[in-house]
Amino acid sequence: MNTHEEEPPAEHEPPKADGQTSASSYQDAAGDELLRVLSTYVAVLREGASEKQIALLMGKRSVSPQRVVCLLDYAAQLNTSLVRLRLSKNPLGPEGARLLGSALVTNNTLQFLELDACELVGSAYRPQLEGVLALSKGIQSVRSRLRYVNIASNDLQPEGCRILLGAMSFHKTLTALDMSDNLLSLFNDKQGFLALSYVLQYSQQLCWLRIAHNPLTPTAASELKASVAANHSLTSLDAAHCGITRDEWLDYRSTRTIRSASPVKTGRKSAQQRPDGLLHMLKC
Repeated sequence: MNTHEEEPPAEHEPPKADGQTSASSYQDAAGDELLRVLSTYVAVLREGASEKQIALLMGKRSVSPQRVVCLLDYAAQLNTSLVRLRLSKNPLGPEGARLLGSALVTNNTLQFLELDACELVGSAYRPQLEGVLALSKGIQSVRSRLRYVNIASNDLQPEGCRILLGAMSFHKTLTALDMSDNLLSLFNDKQGFLALSYVLQYSQQLCWLRIAHNPLTPTAASELKASVAANHSLTSLDAAHCGITRDEWLDYRSTRTIRSASPVKTGRKSAQQRPDGLLHMLKC
């Protein structure tokens, strides 16, 4: 009788199913392929030993909402700061806006965001606002370092304008905003142009504003002229095809300022007039 006990076989990892191996390899290959393809659209803005800054320029590249996820994954894999994101003229739609807004909540490097002609609310006849609601939360995040935002040509009606502009009223770093070619005061709805007036009143850094091709009602024009009069940071304004003449914009003695200057001496200082000559560029 053989009493010799056979030693147990050396431990080996159980063989992986072909599906597991292929799935892992596929994911790695897909990630490498994504990095390779998107690297074509990367521009290095600054490169140094301490920090590297890049721009991802994907304008007019048929970026769908699904591809937005890929872009965000790509940005997360980069050991560098994504400073500029250009997605102009891509059919992102409300879903793409939602995904982008979710990513912006935790982003603290992006400074330039270009979303012109991206169909952010879908159809102008039945706008879907879920996407811009999420996008507004990303813009007004406490981590946001955005300096330039372009939301032009998105068929934004007054409510959509209010949602996005409301996120910018007290933004600490925003210096430039392009919201041209939208529907700011459609149907004489006040919420759009009132939101823009709040941006002009309360933004401390905004110096460049483009609102061209937003036909303004007389009420909207009066409100915005008053807000420009009260603003002390704006140096460039493009208001072409808005229905307000150059002389009207330059007439800083607005009705709001006149009302605020009470004839009764109360000991308070009257509202300050906008300094002459501060508006270096005005296009009407």
